[in-house]
Amino acid sequence: MARSNFVDTLRGIAVLSVFMLCLDTAAHSQRVRPSGVFLTDSIEVGKPVYFSLSVKHNPGTEVFFPDSTYDFSPFEIIEKRNFVSNTDEKGTLDSAVYHLISFDVTPKQSLRLPVFVFGKKDCTAVYTAPDSVFLISTNLIKPDAKGTLTPETGLHPLGSEFNFSILIGVIALIIGVSGSIYWVFGHDIYKQWQLIKLQRRHLEYVRSFNRLMRNARERKNIKDAEKAIIVWKNYLERLEKLPFATYTTREILDAIADEELADALKNMDGIIYGQGESKNMHVYLEVLKTGATRLYRNKRKFILDSPVS
Repeated sequence: MARSNFVDTLRGIAVLSVFMLCLDTAAHSQRVRPSGVFLTDSIEVGKPVYFSLSVKHNPGTEVFFPDSTYDFSPFEIIEKRNFVSNTDEKGTLDSAVYHLISFDVTPKQSLRLPVFVFGKKDCTAVYTAPDSVFLISTNLIKPDAKGTLTPETGLHPLGSEFNFSILIGVIALIIGVSGSIYWVFGHDIYKQWQLIKLQRRHLEYVRSFNRLMRNARERKNIKDAEKAIIVWKNYLERLEKLPFATYTTREILDAIADEELADALKNMDGIIYGQGESKNMHVYLEVLKTGATRLYRNKRKFILDSPVS
């Protein structure tokens, strides 16, 4: 009898502990009230829409936002942009903006997202209030209910019989003339074709690099400077037939002995990986552009001076 009472007491203590833990988790979650709203009140099918999710909480509380694995139905996620946490005397503010797209044709489409609050034992999902957007049907193609199929019963005249002997003769003549031209001018033609391809690739590189360099200079955007370095490496890889895209700065300098390029690359590494602004960033990019142009001219001279084989 005493043993039965002891077991019942243990069970009661366990149930009470679980109950208190649930109350603590629920109370902690209720203090977190996330806010989620669409940044526009209407959308079009296949056009992007942005959803803002934010939450203010105690600085000691850990919260997690949904990532790309979450089901955003009826929307599909394209990109998520997180913002740096901001803490003041009222608490910590975390926020993110989701870049979404929808192919649903429902006139009204709603979405609510959770914020996951990390507790001692588990994570609790706290949802925002639903927010809705309305579909604009201007880009929807409505089927024509009155469309009919009209059969084509017109007669088409038959062509005359083709003379294959003339075709064979013309083909043989073209082959003979082409072979003779290639025999005499083949190397020069091949050399000119190489120069044309080389020039076309260089012009494409210059356009892309100039655009990114201009954006990096005017907007002081380190991301554009990093993209310019990638374009520069890819161009050198095609120009020199070496894997510059996967090379480190040290390996690039070992392959191309140039002190100006070495100094520019080292400074750009410091700007990009240090995420710091530099007034001379466009100067270093200009040095890289000049170095690539110098390599292009050397390659062009090498093709022009190559002997007839």
